[in-house]
Amino acid sequence: MEPAEVVLRFLESVGRRSEAEFYLGLFRAEPKEQFAAISVDANVARHASEAVVLDLRFLAALGLLPVVALGLFEPTDAAEHAARIRRRLDKAGAPALSFAAEDPEVVAQVTRAARAGTIPILIFSGAGDQAEVDARFARLGALLSSLRTRKLIFLHRPGGLQQRGALVPLCNLTTDYAALSASRELSRKERAILHQSRRLICELVPHKLLVAITSPLNLFRELFTTKGAGTLIRRGAILSSHARLDELDRERLRALLASAFGRPPVEELFGREVARVYLEEGYRGVAILVDTPLGAYLTKFAVDREAQGEGMGRDLWEQLIAEFPTVFWRARPANPICEWYGKLCDGMVRMGEWSVFWKGLAPARIAEAVDYALVQPIDIPPEESYILSPPSTSMVRPSK
Repeated sequence: MEPAEVVLRFLESVGRRSEAEFYLGLFRAEPKEQFAAISVDANVARHASEAVVLDLRFLAALGLLPVVALGLFEPTDAAEHAARIRRRLDKAGAPALSFAAEDPEVVAQVTRAARAGTIPILIFSGAGDQAEVDARFARLGALLSSLRTRKLIFLHRPGGLQQRGALVPLCNLTTDYAALSASRELSRKERAILHQSRRLICELVPHKLLVAITSPLNLFRELFTTKGAGTLIRRGAILSSHARLDELDRERLRALLASAFGRPPVEELFGREVARVYLEEGYRGVAILVDTPLGAYLTKFAVDREAQGEGMGRDLWEQLIAEFPTVFWRARPANPICEWYGKLCDGMVRMGEWSVFWKGLAPARIAEAVDYALVQPIDIPPEESYILSPPSTSMVRPSK
C-alpha cells in the first residue's frame, strides 16, 4: 500500500476521511516551503526520534515537507540530534538537509530544499539563558514570516497542555493566556512554550500564525482532523457586530455559508430582518440571530471550512451568549455540529427532521420555542447526504 493511502486509512480510523483529504488538498495547494514548521523538543529527539522520523517519512510521502527546528530551548545537542534524524530519514528514503538557523541565507536554503522534495532541518545554536532563547525565537519568527508559514507545531512528549487532569484543547491568547501562564500545573518548559508562542503570534510574525502543542504520536491527528490532538494556541477572532444583513458583503457572506454547509443559502435569507449578526473580520465565521417573544433565535451559525478547528466557534458563541443569554436554535440530527451543540445547551428535543436546542429558556416556554423553531424557513436546502463539517467539537477546540 502506498504511504499516502496508509496515512488516509489511519486518519479514517480516528476521524472522517473527507477531513483528511480536505486538509491534504489545502496543504498541497500551498508552496512547499509554507506547509508547517515542527519544533522537536530535545527530550523528544533523545527518546522518541523513531516516532518523529516515521511522521516525517509519511509527510514526505504525501509531498509535504515541514521545516524541522531543533535546539530552540536546548541547543547543546541539536547538531547531534539533527544528524541522527537525518541519517534515519535518508535510510527510510526521505532525504533531508541540515542548515544553520543563523545563516543569513537560510530562507533561500530552506525554500530550495523544500521545493526539491527534501526535508529542511534547522539547527539552532547558542546558550540556554533567556536572552539567547529569545534571540533564537526572534530568528524563528523572521523565518516563519519570510516563508509565510501558517502553523508551528511543538512536539512535546506529554502532548498538549493539561489543567486539572484534562487536556486544554484551545488557548485564546486574548482571554486565556494570563490564567494559563500563571498555572502551577504547567511545567517550566510548558510555560516557556506558551510565552514564546505568544511572542510569535502577537509580536514576531505579522501574518496569522497558529501554534499547536502535541505529542509525536498525535501529529497526524493534529494536522489532518478538525478536532486536532493537542493544545491549539491562537490570537482569538476579531468580531464585529451588525444590526442588519445589508451592512455586510453579500457575496462574501454567501461564500462563507456555502463553505460551512457544503451548498449555498437561498436568496431569501439576505432579505430577512435580524436582531444581530456577529461576523469575523475575514468572513470566516458568522452567527445570525433574530428577535422573538421567547428570546433570541439563532438562525445561522457557520464557520468557514478552512477555519474549522481553530476555535472560532467558541469566540462567536461567547460573544452572542453575552448579549443574548436566552437563545434557542435547531439543527438536523445528522449534522455533526449537534455534538458540540449538545455540550452548550441546557436542553434539546428531537422532532422529526430537526433537533431543537435551547439555553437560558424558562421551562414553561420550551414547547413554544420548539414550535417556533420547527416552522422557520429553510435557509440552506437539504441534500440526501448532509455534508456539513462541524466548526469543531473543536470549536472549544474540543477539538486546528
